[in-house]
Amino acid sequence: MKYYVAIILLIFSTAGCFRQAVEVRDPLPDISWPKPPENPRIRFVNSITKPEDLNIRDGAFKSVIRFLSGPKEEDGLVSPYGIETDIEGRLFVVDGSKNRVHVFDKAKGVYYTFPRRGTSFMSPIDIAIDARGHIYVSDSKDAVVKIFKDSGKEYVGEIGRGFLKRPTGIAVNEKTGELLVVDTLNSAIIRYDLENYRLKGTIGKKGKDREMFNSPTNISVSGDGYIFVSDSLNFRVQIFTPDGTFFNYFGKPGDSPGNFSRPRGVAIDSDGNIYVVDALFDNVQIFDRAGRLLLAFGGPGKKYGELWLPSGIFIDKNDNIYISDSYNQRVQVFKYIKEGDLLNK
Repeated sequence: MKYYVAIILLIFSTAGCFRQAVEVRDPLPDISWPKPPENPRIRFVNSITKPEDLNIRDGAFKSVIRFLSGPKEEDGLVSPYGIETDIEGRLFVVDGSKNRVHVFDKAKGVYYTFPRRGTSFMSPIDIAIDARGHIYVSDSKDAVVKIFKDSGKEYVGEIGRGFLKRPTGIAVNEKTGELLVVDTLNSAIIRYDLENYRLKGTIGKKGKDREMFNSPTNISVSGDGYIFVSDSLNFRVQIFTPDGTFFNYFGKPGDSPGNFSRPRGVAIDSDGNIYVVDALFDNVQIFDRAGRLLLAFGGPGKKYGELWLPSGIFIDKNDNIYISDSYNQRVQVFKYIKEGDLLNK
């Protein structure tokens, strides 16, 4: 009994010390693109490495328990790649080094990782979430897509064992009721039915012509169901209609604006602009559907707004742009400023 009393007294007596030890973050800089005097269209919002960057902190009781239980693995990101938010605003980040998915629930002040039980990852890459809240994570080394529900807390099963060779990028197309999986070694997009997870077909094959791929990596679906694929070693982005018919492509190898070196993540904002992460340029280029370059932001470095081997990108319904800044071990958040919002900025 005396032992438990002592623990309780320790918790309350040290709670203030733990609060005082909380790291106070320096104010974030005001960074935007393009530079003045032009109107800003992209603005830096935040940089996330650990839960505290979203004001997610342990309470006094949990802090003491952590202290008493000794050193543990840090909560921060190590090698982020796939990234997405769900309908409740939770941020999911795939971490290939930790073989985990980090979940940041800012609204509830909760942070955790999964999988917790039932399965494990060998080399997770990307993540997608459907309208039911089912979560899909591609595991390139295990050559399957793993399915979870309850915000990742419950493992459901897997797709593609024995068929997929190296699943990487993954996306949900709610317009067609499909899960789309990039198979990098097969140089194809694999289409699964979201209801029963049966194979519906494929898009593409290895080659250099249109509708062909050379080591595709990432994929995204716009609000109208169009499909965008980073055809990485063909140095381009290919666009397909919702049913998988070829629509257009843009890009070529080069080191000047509008060209690509290592295109990776691709995403589309609410105005239909196409964002392409280039891992070797350390920037993000924005195009229209005709492939015309509109703007580029980022650049090599470790400061806020700079990137080092970026990989994944996700744009939510509010035009918040999440970028996996992989070698800087963080996710950077930016905001697309629409024309109608310029007077308020």
